[in-house]
Amino acid sequence: MARITPLTIDELPEDLRIAAEKQMEGAGFVMNSFLTTARKPKISRAFSALRDAIMEELTFDPDLRQMMFHIMSLSSGCRYCQAHSVTFMNRRGMNIPADKVAALWDYETSPLFTDAERAALRFAQASGCVPSAVSDENYEELRLYFSDDQIVEMVCALAYGAYLNKINDTLGTELEDVPLSVAEETFGAKGWEVGKHAAE
Repeated sequence: MARITPLTIDELPEDLRIAAEKQMEGAGFVMNSFLTTARKPKISRAFSALRDAIMEELTFDPDLRQMMFHIMSLSSGCRYCQAHSVTFMNRRGMNIPADKVAALWDYETSPLFTDAERAALRFAQASGCVPSAVSDENYEELRLYFSDDQIVEMVCALAYGAYLNKINDTLGTELEDVPLSVAEETFGAKGWEVGKHAAE
């Protein structure tokens, strides 16, 4: 149950309203997290600028970045972000096969994942712990496959995701119908539940 009521699209400043309308066109819904944090427009704009900067700097596989975000969100416990990340992987033009998305929770043993992906996903999983469980061994393993610049990109992308995890898990942001349906279809048999992010 949402602890803070999201704004409506009509209540948004013009630039954020345009962004919300683009979300609706692209995804079929507007994220309640966006509508809630839009109560503080300067923060919402700065967060969007950070996202854009991270994406512009990205040189490692964006599909891997999305998988890392999902695993970090799984580790941190934010079910809102888990549902959104699996929705993006399934519906937003990513190049991740559906069977690989479905096997993501089993990345350690599934033959669908490369050693490089496993190293990155272990890193993401450790980063989602509080306190961070990332070790020197994680860095040594990552350096077998990625440059230091790419590792910095990963850390920045995960930190961006951690902001989303903290915002949505703390606010109990209500999960929209589309990502709820996708998450239940993909991981429901493995025990995924919406938890605090259910509609009232």
